[in-house]
Amino acid sequence: MTNEFELTESRYKQLIAEADAARTREELERAQQELKWFLHEGFTQTESASKPYAAALEMTGPLKNSFGPQLEGGAEAGFGDFVGGVAVDVANALARAERRVSFRLKTLFGFKGIRLAEEGDSWTQYPLLLEDIVDQLDRNGDIAVFSVGAAGDLVANMAQKKEYLPALRTSRADGLLLSGGGNDLFGDLGGVLRRFFAGATPEELIDGAAFDALLNEVIAGYNTILTDVAAGFPGLPVFGHGYDLPFPQDDGKWIGPVLQDKGIPFDIGRNVLGVMMNRFNEALLVLQDQHANFVFSDLREKVDRGPNSWFDELHPKNAGYARAALELEATIRHRLAGGAELATGGPAAESLTGQTGLIVLDPGHGGMTAVGGSSANNAVGPAGTLEKALTLDVAKRARDILVGRGHSVMLTRESDSNLGLADRAAIARVNKAAVFVSVHFNASSGHTAQGTETFVHSALRSAGGSAAKALCRAVQAEMVAALGHRDRNALHPGGLKFANFGVLKPAHHDPATAATLHEVSFLDRADEESRLLTVSYRRRVATALADGIETYLQGLAGAESLGMTEAEIEDATQLSDDTPEVVAPPMLPQADISNGHMIAGAESVGGSFLRSLAEIEARFMRRRQAGGGGDEGNETADLDPAVADAFQRMGADPDANMAPLGRIFGAAETGTGFDLAAFAAFIESLNLSHFSAGEFLVLGGQNNAGPCAGKNHFPDRSLWQNIANTAIMIDRIRDRLGAAVTISSAYRSPAYNTCIGGAAASLHMRFNALDWSCATGSPSQWASVARQVSDSDPARFRGFIKPYATFVHIDTRDTL
Repeated sequence: MTNEFELTESRYKQLIAEADAARTREELERAQQELKWFLHEGFTQTESASKPYAAALEMTGPLKNSFGPQLEGGAEAGFGDFVGGVAVDVANALARAERRVSFRLKTLFGFKGIRLAEEGDSWTQYPLLLEDIVDQLDRNGDIAVFSVGAAGDLVANMAQKKEYLPALRTSRADGLLLSGGGNDLFGDLGGVLRRFFAGATPEELIDGAAFDALLNEVIAGYNTILTDVAAGFPGLPVFGHGYDLPFPQDDGKWIGPVLQDKGIPFDIGRNVLGVMMNRFNEALLVLQDQHANFVFSDLREKVDRGPNSWFDELHPKNAGYARAALELEATIRHRLAGGAELATGGPAAESLTGQTGLIVLDPGHGGMTAVGGSSANNAVGPAGTLEKALTLDVAKRARDILVGRGHSVMLTRESDSNLGLADRAAIARVNKAAVFVSVHFNASSGHTAQGTETFVHSALRSAGGSAAKALCRAVQAEMVAALGHRDRNALHPGGLKFANFGVLKPAHHDPATAATLHEVSFLDRADEESRLLTVSYRRRVATALADGIETYLQGLAGAESLGMTEAEIEDATQLSDDTPEVVAPPMLPQADISNGHMIAGAESVGGSFLRSLAEIEARFMRRRQAGGGGDEGNETADLDPAVADAFQRMGADPDANMAPLGRIFGAAETGTGFDLAAFAAFIESLNLSHFSAGEFLVLGGQNNAGPCAGKNHFPDRSLWQNIANTAIMIDRIRDRLGAAVTISSAYRSPAYNTCIGGAAASLHMRFNALDWSCATGSPSQWASVARQVSDSDPARFRGFIKPYATFVHIDTRDTL
C-alpha cells in the first residue's frame, strides 16, 4: 500500500471491488492488508453512535473531505447523525469486504470445519474498535464466518434486502448466525418511555402500545428471515441470540439522557430496560417453538459483569463479547454434526480469582523541580493543562475503583510532589507489590500524533518478564477498547513495546512485580485536552486502567517468555533516536511521531534536510569505523552514477558529506515534510552493518530529468516498516557476497512506477522491494546468494527473487 491510495470515496469503492475480484492468495492478502489500512486510517472513535446498536465511528479528515458534498446534504435531517451514518455505512462496507477476504483465505484449501454466514448488527459486526462475536468465533481454526452484517442495521431492513440468501449460497454455509432487534426497539427510546411518577413500577413507565408495535415489527422481520432460509435451505439452522442488560450512563446517548429527560432514576431505569429486554428475549424463545430451524441462545446474565464490563451503554467490552461467543459456539457445535460440544460457564466465561496482591500506581512527574531523573512535568496541553495533574487525577480515580473491588492499592504520590525514578519503583519493591503501573500522557513534536501505548523495560526484550508482558497486554487492550485511540502496540511483535524507562528497571523492582509504563494519549492535541478536562472522560480512563490491571490479576491475559545497557529515561515523550522505535505500519498516520515530542524533526537536527542527512551519514560512518571498518555499501538509482559516487565518498565529517549528497538530494531539501530524523532512527534500529538511512531514500535516476522527473517522493511513514525485513535481507546478502552492493531502486510512488514502466502491482510502491547490483559477479550469481539468505530464515525473508540483465530484484512480500 501507499499513500497514493488516498482516503477517498472513489478509492473506497475501488478497493471493495478489488477485494471481491481477488483470486490468488497473494491478491487476497494484499486486499486484506489494504482494507485494514483503510479502516484504521479512515476512521476514529467518536463520542456516540448514529444509532443505538451501531458503531461509534467517524471519518478522519481526508476521508470526510472526500465525502463532503454528501455530508453537506444531510444537514437538514440532523447533520451529526447523518455524518455518523455515512461513516458507519462506509466502515461497515470495508469491514464486510475484509471479512469476506478473510473467509476466502481461511477456506482456500481443504477446509473441513464449520462454515457460517452472518447477518446482524453491531454485536456481530462492530468495525475497528471492538472484537465482536464474529471476531471471537473466527479465532477458532475450524470456524469460518462469511459476514454481511452491518452495525446499526434494522431487522426489517435485513428481511427486505435478503443479503443472507446469496451469502448462504456463496459460503456454502452450515448455518446462519443472526443478530438483530436492538436498533429497531431502542432507536426511539424516548417515544416508548413515560415520565416518572412516584411509586411507578417499571412496567408502568413503558408505553405498552408503542413498545408492542416495535416488537411486532421486529418479530415479523425474524419470521420473514426464518421462512426464507427454510424455503431456500431446508434443514439449515439459524442461530439467533438476545442481548444482556447494560447500564445507563450519564454521558451516554441512547439510555442515560432519555432517562434523565423523563425524570427516571438510573436504577429504576435499568429495571425498565430489563422489562423491555425480557419481552424481546421471550419473543425469540417463542419463535424457536414456531420455527424448527431457529436455535436461540439466551445471553441474559451471560455477558454482563457489572458497569465496568461495558464499552458503552449497549456494547460489552471484548471480554463480554467473548462470553457471548462462547455461549453461541456451544450451541452451534451441539446442533451441527461433527462439532465437539463446549461446556459453558467454565473458566473462559468466568472471572478467575487468579493472582492477588498489592497494586502500586505511579502518577508520573510532580512537584516543581526534577528529582532523581523524574522531571516536574513533560507534556502540556495547548490550553496549559499539565501532565502531572492529569496523572495524579487518573491514578486516584483508578485507586478508588480498584479499592471498591476489594484490591489493595498504593500511590507513589498523593499530592503535587516529586520522587526519583528509583524511589518510585522502591515503593513497589519494599511492599512486594504484585503490580506496578506508571501513568503518563504523551506529546509529539508536531502536536498531531494520537494513540495509546504501553511499555515493558528494554532488558526484558529478549527473555524473561512474562508477568510484565502479560500486564502490558492487558492494560493496553482495555485502554484501547475504552478510548478508541490507535493501538500503538498493535503491530509490534507480540503487541509489546520496549524502552529503557528508569522507573521500570528490573533492578529497581522485586522479581515478582509486574511493571509497565502506560501512555494514555497525546495531551498536546487540543481535541484530546478538551476531552481530558471532562470528568466523565477521566473516569473512563481510570476505569479502563483498573480493568486492565484486574484482567491481569485474574489471569485472563496470556503471558509468554520472550541485558541491555542504556541511559535511563522517564517517559515516552523523552524517547529520542538514541532509543529508536521500529515504526509499525500500516495504522499510523503520516504525522504520527511515535517516539514523542522529544524526537527532532529534520529542521531541528541540522537546520536543513541536507545538513541532517549529512550528519546521519557521518554518524553511520563513525559507528562503522569504531566497529573495525568495512565497506558501507553503495547505491545507484536507475543507473545514476552520481548516487554511487556520493555514497562511495561518505565519511565521518558531515561537512565533507554535504557536496556529494547535494548532487542527489539537493532538490529534496525544500518543502519535503519528511521526518528524516525519525526515518534514520527507524533504519538504525535495524542494526544494519552496511547500509545507512540515505541509501533507502534514493528517488531514481529517471526522477531527475525527462518525462518522469519529479514524480517520485520519499516513502510515507505508514510504509516504513514494510522495508524492514528486505533491508535486513540485503545487509545479509552483502555479508555473503563480500563486495560492495549498490541499491538502484527502493520506494516508487505509483505515478513514478507507472511512468518508468514498472509492474502494475510492484512492491516497490509498498516500500517492500529493492533492486540492487554487486561490484563483482553476475546477476545470476547474486540471485543465488539471495536465495541462500532467503532459505536461511524463511520466516523473515520469504518473498520474490528475480535476476535481470544488470540487477536483482528482492522483496519480502510474504513476511510482513
